[in-house]
Amino acid sequence: MKLNNKYMMAMSGAFMLLAASTLTSCNDINDWETDSSYDRLFSPTGLSASPDKTDVELTWKAYPGSDYYVVELSTDSLYGLNEEIRANSLVFGQDASITSSTYTAINLNSDTKYFVRVKACSDVTTQSHWGYLEKFSFNTKSENILNSIPASDRGEDFIVLTWEAGAAATHITYAEVLGSDEAGNTLLGDLQTIDLTSDNIANGTATITGLKGSTGYQITILNNGHKRGTRTATTRMELPEAQHIIRLAAGETLTQDSLNKYSSLSSVTVRFADATEYNIVGVDPNTGDAGGLIIPAGMSITFYGAEGDSKAVLNMEKEVIMGGVHGYIRFVNLNINDAGAQYLFNQGADASANEVSFTNVTLNNFARSIVRFKDSKAITVDELTFDNCAVNNQGSGNYAFITLDGNTYTVTSIKFNNTILNTLRHNGILMHKSSGSVLANVDNIEFNNCTLYNYIGDGRYLVDAGKAGLGPNVTFNNSILAKTYTAVVDNEVWSSKSRGVRGQTPVVENSYMTVDGIFGSNAFKGCQSYAGTSDDLFTNPTAGDFSIKDSRFEDGIGAVIE
Repeated sequence: MKLNNKYMMAMSGAFMLLAASTLTSCNDINDWETDSSYDRLFSPTGLSASPDKTDVELTWKAYPGSDYYVVELSTDSLYGLNEEIRANSLVFGQDASITSSTYTAINLNSDTKYFVRVKACSDVTTQSHWGYLEKFSFNTKSENILNSIPASDRGEDFIVLTWEAGAAATHITYAEVLGSDEAGNTLLGDLQTIDLTSDNIANGTATITGLKGSTGYQITILNNGHKRGTRTATTRMELPEAQHIIRLAAGETLTQDSLNKYSSLSSVTVRFADATEYNIVGVDPNTGDAGGLIIPAGMSITFYGAEGDSKAVLNMEKEVIMGGVHGYIRFVNLNINDAGAQYLFNQGADASANEVSFTNVTLNNFARSIVRFKDSKAITVDELTFDNCAVNNQGSGNYAFITLDGNTYTVTSIKFNNTILNTLRHNGILMHKSSGSVLANVDNIEFNNCTLYNYIGDGRYLVDAGKAGLGPNVTFNNSILAKTYTAVVDNEVWSSKSRGVRGQTPVVENSYMTVDGIFGSNAFKGCQSYAGTSDDLFTNPTAGDFSIKDSRFEDGIGAVIE
C-alpha cells in the first residue's frame, strides 16, 4: 500500500511532539523531588493548653525527625503572622531545651489571655510551620497572693501585708475606700504607691504606715503593671487625741498614782491592750485603803480599748468617781465587768462633766447602778450617752440602771443609740426620791434603734419620774420593746408586773412591741404590735443573740451590734 507523503510528514511530527512532551515531564518530576523548600518537618498538631494561675502546661503531637521545639506566647494575637517571632513575645526552647511534646511555661501573669503557637525544629531538616491551638488562645486563672489581714496586723495608723516569700512583685498601691456609687462600684481616694525592696520580696512582707484610724483601705500588689492580688482592710479605731497617752500592756494596770501624776493636764487617754484583762481600783484619800478610782479635777479622760481580736476587759473592783469639773469622761471599745464595785459611777461629791459617754462598750453583771448620784451633792452632766452598747444582767442588788433621785442632780440629756438592754432586774431610770415630790433635772430621754429584753423588775418602772405628767420628754424611735422581766403566759394570755413609764407620755415612732413585751401598768400607746414572742422574732435572745430571724420583720428596727 502506498502512503501519501503529506500523511507521513504529519505522523512524524506527532511522534516528535510526544517524545518532547515525555522528556519535559520527567524533568519536572525530578526537580520537585529535590526542591529543599518542600523538605521540612511536619507542623505540631493537637496542641492543647492546661493553664493555672501563673503557668500553663502545653502538649502536642510529636512527629519523627523533630529534635526540639520552640514555643511562642504573646498577649497579642499570633494567628495569621509570618514565621517571624514577635518582638514582645515570650519565647521558650530556642536553646533546643524543649525536646519532648510537653512543656510547662512558668512566670506568666494571672488572669490574662495568651496566644500560643509551637513549631518543630531539627539540626538537619527545615523547621516546621507553626502549629496553633484550635481557638488560638487560653486564659490563666486569677490569683491573690496577698494573705488575708488579721486584726493583729492592723494598727491605728498602719497595716502589715504578707504574701508568699519570693513571689514576683514590684510595688504596692493603696487608697482610702470612700464608699460606693449608685451602681455599687467602690469609690477610692488618691492612689498611693510603695516600691518593694529586695528584702520585701524575699521575705514576702511590707508595712504601710501613716494611715488614718478607723478607715478602710483597698490594697493591691503588682508585678510591674500586672495585679497579683487585692485586699481590703480597716485600720483600728483611731487613738483619741490627748495631751498625754497612758499605754497599758498586759500585766500592767491603771492606778490612782498614775492618774494623779498627770493631774495638771487637761486631757489624758488611757489605752488598754486588746484581749487583755485589767483590775481597776483606786485609793480612798482619807484612809489609804482601796477605794473608787478618782479622776483628777480638770482632767478630761478617755478609757480606750485598742481594737483587736477581742476587747480589753476592765474588772471594776471599785467605782469611778469624778474629782471635780471635767470636759468629758469617755469609755470606748471595752468590756466592763462588776468585780465587786456594784456601781460603775457612784458619785457622792460635787462635780460636773459636759459629757459622760459609752461607745462600743459591753457592761456586764453590775449589781447596782451604772450611774448613781448620791448624798444631795451638786452634780451635773450635760450629756449621758450609750452608743452601740450592750448591757447585760444589771440590777440584781435592787438598784436602778440610772439612779438620780434628788433635785440637786442634773443630767440634761440621756440617749441610748443602737443599744441592747438585756436583763434589767430593777428600775430602768429613776429620777425622784421615794416621796415622789423631788425630781432630778432631766430634760430628755431617747431610745433610738434600741432593743429592750427581759427588763424591769416586779412593780418597777422603765422610766420613773414619780408621777404622771412630770419629768423629761421620753421618745422611742425605731426600737423593739421585747419580753419584760416578769412576763408570764397562761392559756396563751400574757401578763406582767413590770411597769412602763411614769411621767410624761412617751412619743413613739416606728417602734414595735412583742406579745411578751407587756407592762402590767403604765403602758403607753404608739408601739406597733408584733404578732409573736421574742423567741419568734430573735435568733436566740436567751443567749444574747438579738439578730432578727423573722424575714418578714421590717428592716432598720432595733439594735444591730457586730
